[in-house]
Amino acid sequence: MARLLAHGGAPPEGPKPSSTLMPPMSLDAPEQAESPVVHTIPRRYVALGLIVLAIILVGALIVIRNANQTDDTSDTETVTPAPTSVIAALSHIPAATTNGVGVTSPDNPITPPTATGNASLWESSTQGAGARPVVFFYGAEFAPYAAAERWPVVIALARFGAFTQLGLMQSSSSVAFSNTATFTFWHAKYSSVWVDLQADERYSSLDPTGGGYTALQAPTARQSASVAVYDTSAKTFPLLDIANHYALVGSSFSPTVLDGLSQSQIADDLAYPASPVTQAIMASANEITAAICTVTGERPAAVCSARGVRAADAKMKIRQAG
Repeated sequence: MARLLAHGGAPPEGPKPSSTLMPPMSLDAPEQAESPVVHTIPRRYVALGLIVLAIILVGALIVIRNANQTDDTSDTETVTPAPTSVIAALSHIPAATTNGVGVTSPDNPITPPTATGNASLWESSTQGAGARPVVFFYGAEFAPYAAAERWPVVIALARFGAFTQLGLMQSSSSVAFSNTATFTFWHAKYSSVWVDLQADERYSSLDPTGGGYTALQAPTARQSASVAVYDTSAKTFPLLDIANHYALVGSSFSPTVLDGLSQSQIADDLAYPASPVTQAIMASANEITAAICTVTGERPAAVCSARGVRAADAKMKIRQAG
């Protein structure tokens, strides 16, 4: 009887040809692969690499910061040109209005420019234009008192020349007398044979980071000298310097009278002598005009001899020529 397999499997086959036999397996443990050699980097090279990386990162941050910063010719602020209708209204105020107001403003006390004594005349040295007395306005777009004072300054200067470009502006919304409607002299264009307008809008009305208003224009050395002599601080706005002979620090009237009005509404109001807006702006404009006439030799005569300007002469105790 045949012997059964212990596991019930098929009987073993006969021996296979030697050519098909597998070689015997080695009983030894397989050989381990060699471990990679680790080269230790000296610490001084690691430190040097970190320093170089830090320098690169700092340089990149500086480039990014400089690319985003604004300077004295910042293009982050957009200025809307004043409509020609507004400029025309300020340049052609009827004589009946200017003479009717004179220097009277019952609701708004007017502060006139003050004579500076025997100071030398500040004249421009523009080539090809001849020497002309300088009217210097030092302001800031965010400042409400500068916003108010630009109105009589623009009207007075329009009597001696012409604005062909003037931007609309509002004072900052985060200061007293917020959003006072006004203009900006930044990039303004003015021509005159009698006077030279020099305006420095030191700061804009923008405060993008909450750390301060964006710088616009830096004063020249001569303008800085005027600020140092007449202004209480380089950050007090505005200063009006009329050829170093008359000066006014601050606004000649309170910005309250302009509260809630747009540029067009204020310009339209100037047609009515009884309006508090007209009385405040025109009384100041007449006094600024009288001060300018003292440095132009009372020219042009049609301007300097007008009844409203003569009323300002009397108030300011200016001796009229002729």
